Amino acid sequence: MIVCVMRHLGLVLVLLLAGSQALAFSPKVEIVERFDDFQVMAFIDAQDIQENPAWQPGDGDPPLSVAGAISAVGGLQDGTIAVRDIREIELRLMPRHDNSWHYLVRVANGAMISENEIFVVLMSGKVIPAIIRPGN
Repeated sequence: MIVCVMRHLGLVLVLLLAGSQALAFSPKVEIVERFDDFQVMAFIDAQDIQENPAWQPGDGDPPLSVAGAISAVGGLQDGTIAVRDIREIELRLMPRHDNSWHYLVRVANGAMISENEIFVVLMSGKVIPAIIRPGN
């Protein structure tokens, strides 16, 4: 009887732990965009999009300046991305999310197969690496 109770208790603990991990899961929002000759996609936490400061053109300066976006990208990879490596920056409306804007930043990287890295920089300063879709 005690062995049976212990097994059930163990099962309950496993289910509780699994349930808490499921609650910690944050759904992702996929964005797909064309950036020059590249088709890029990124997976952004839905919570990060909700926390992205709202902004509309004409409302003054964006919550994150171009310099702030450059600084955020430059802080990645142990600071090995230099300003001279940045090739292009665009300010874009988040697809399917009114009032939510972001930067797309293209960085030259000769060590990579594609020779480019692309990052999504939210107005909160959070940086998300984008994926260059194959065939581009």
